Amino acid sequence: MNKRPLAICAFILILAVNVVRADPPSVAYLYPAGGQRGTKIQFNVGGNNLHDSAEFEMRGDGIETVDRIQLTNTLFFEGPVIPQPASQAKEDYPRDYTGHVTIAADAAPGVRYWHVATSQGITKGKKFVIGDLPEVVEREVDGNPIPTTVTLPVTINGRIFPREDVDVWTFAAQKGQAVTCEVNAARLGSPLDSRLEVRDPSGRPIAQNVDAIGTDSRLRFVPTRDGIYEVRIHDVKFGGLQSYVYRLTVTAGPLVDSVFPLGGQRGSNINVELSGANLPQSKVSIALPANDQSNFTYRPQFDGQLAGSLQLELDDLPESIEIPGTKQPQLVKLPVICNGRIALSGEVDQWSFTAKKDEQFEFDLRASQLGSPLDSVLTLFDEAGKQLAQNDDLGKGQTDSRLTFKVPADGTYIVRIEDRLPTRGGPTFAYRLKISQPKVAPAGFRLKLPADVAVVERGKEFKLKIDVQRLGGFKDEIALVIENLPTGVALSGPAKIDKGKNTVQLLLKAEEQAKVATGRLVVRGTATIDEKQVERQATFALDAGHASVNELRLRLAVPTPFKFAGEFSTQYASRGTVYTRNYTLERGGFEGPIEVRMADVQARHLQGVTGPVITIPPKKTEFDYSITLPPWMVIGRTSRTCVMAVADVVDDDGTKHTVSYSSITQNDQIIVLVDPARLSVRIGSPSIRATPGRQVLVPFQIERAAGLKGPVKVAIIIPRHINGVKAEAVEVSATGNSGELPLTFDAGQTGPFNMPLIIRAMIRDEKDNPVTAEAPLTVVPAK
Repeated sequence: MNKRPLAICAFILILAVNVVRADPPSVAYLYPAGGQRGTKIQFNVGGNNLHDSAEFEMRGDGIETVDRIQLTNTLFFEGPVIPQPASQAKEDYPRDYTGHVTIAADAAPGVRYWHVATSQGITKGKKFVIGDLPEVVEREVDGNPIPTTVTLPVTINGRIFPREDVDVWTFAAQKGQAVTCEVNAARLGSPLDSRLEVRDPSGRPIAQNVDAIGTDSRLRFVPTRDGIYEVRIHDVKFGGLQSYVYRLTVTAGPLVDSVFPLGGQRGSNINVELSGANLPQSKVSIALPANDQSNFTYRPQFDGQLAGSLQLELDDLPESIEIPGTKQPQLVKLPVICNGRIALSGEVDQWSFTAKKDEQFEFDLRASQLGSPLDSVLTLFDEAGKQLAQNDDLGKGQTDSRLTFKVPADGTYIVRIEDRLPTRGGPTFAYRLKISQPKVAPAGFRLKLPADVAVVERGKEFKLKIDVQRLGGFKDEIALVIENLPTGVALSGPAKIDKGKNTVQLLLKAEEQAKVATGRLVVRGTATIDEKQVERQATFALDAGHASVNELRLRLAVPTPFKFAGEFSTQYASRGTVYTRNYTLERGGFEGPIEVRMADVQARHLQGVTGPVITIPPKKTEFDYSITLPPWMVIGRTSRTCVMAVADVVDDDGTKHTVSYSSITQNDQIIVLVDPARLSVRIGSPSIRATPGRQVLVPFQIERAAGLKGPVKVAIIIPRHINGVKAEAVEVSATGNSGELPLTFDAGQTGPFNMPLIIRAMIRDEKDNPVTAEAPLTVVPAK
């Protein structure tokens, strides 16, 4: 690991001279993205602008974790050459930082959120999942997929990386015992849009799925014979990067998919029907809590094994459950919650009720909000069959239905429920229809935070936006209080939401000498309603279906005093060579040493370009930076590379802060048009057979372009996961153009040969920079 020189200086003085935009931290993944209860998990965080280490926090009960993550070796596979226009897309290159988390044996399964912080900011909360099943983590290797055997039940932690990667997992399954495979990726925030495919013992595809839970895949199959089955997972567009993490659960155990009804009355015992696979019983009794929560998490267990997690809705109204097979509308007394399901395709449910003229009722159907696949259509008729009202979707992607109805005359009315598509239906197409008189919400308010994190630079101002949802006609002023502000940060101006207003921008100011820390801000609002003091706390919803947080983590940040600048330039350079450009360094009063390296955040896919870490001595105001173009780059492509400058600054009290500056503007990019190579290497045959205990000679030929003189070093690059192979490098004299490379295969087990070996040739150019050429050599395993 590189150790940056430390600049012993008063950073506060630098601020007075000049500051530029800082590089905030960002994260792409935590891998593995979860763990089993009662285990300790070693993980890597893929981070940008985290430098040597970063603060780490994971929120929630039942976990203990490190408070800092440390830079470690980053696993990176280049993958296939990317065609245009994909090669022109912006791409980040996160580095790996290691840490660990210990999960208590009694930790509640579900989601925890984690953050990373540096001296220049804090990241938004991202998900980590606590599971109940045994877990495995993929041993990632480059090349074609290598099947890995697992034992059911299991949760597999893997990555689709690099692009076009396909992961293959094999397992034993028994005839007639249903196997369920479910991906958790998009729900974690992963960019993976998964596709699952199951193949039987003969290799024949028997099941596949693309989208089941959003873009996450899920399928179930019943084996027709005992044997070894395989499940394959890849991205639907054959994408793949470090961030394409997934959790794939494969189980032949009991699993509850859904329950009916989808909820019940608070404080009651309800009998529910279970739907799923391999269930030892189809009906259970559930005791619902009498609290004021709107939902209850039901986690069924059979023989001590968790069999799913479902949300049941709680309410205070009487409940009615449909009677199967009834052809006439089922009569209910209002107010009521009607529990039903569209059990067959084309089925229509009908409920009837009596009402008096001028009564008003709200019909609120909840299905998709409770996990049901039903896309409801709600229609109201009078007793003669005349349609009075209809609603399909609530809008904004919500497929549930709602309507308000004023009764035109005394009589009997019928409400009809059906799926929007008559071809759909099944035991999971359940719903809850709440019929009640519209309630005027009591006067009140709710406060909303803008996010779960925010950043304010030292010596700067920050506007904290607070939104208010006013209820029941409440319009009066709301007094605000902010608790837990970091030391050195103060509220400037009044803290209130004016009468009739729905938002306010609270101005926070940070002192130039404020200590870098994270404050867990709590915002409380107080108002007088009906002569009583009412207090509410501002919240932020992390994700649909998950609890809100009532804290905002405000991070103090250090600005970067220096920056670099370049003049726009586009030059030609041969692939396999080194290209150098010049930069001017604007120090902004900072006089210490500065490191320069390839930026974590790039304007484009790098196409294999690499670069070193260099140190600019104190007080120097310009530098050259060199990049190496790989020998396989596509001729005629435009390469755009961005760099970053990093240094340590020190407060008056000796506190060290690592700060950086990077730029993706065109003037600051290293722009190269790729020319043909100056060196080439060709081999006699593109493949050889791996014969155990034998040595083979690989003949090759070298061609040099004009101006290249001197010896050529030729070596065989063996991927690190390929075992039992040894190679010796050779040197071709300055006047030679051919040679043979000895390659030896051990007498024992060799391989796996799932990707080619690389023949690499290297010569020094006129400036003593390396010039390289490569050729692939496929190894065929011996029979």
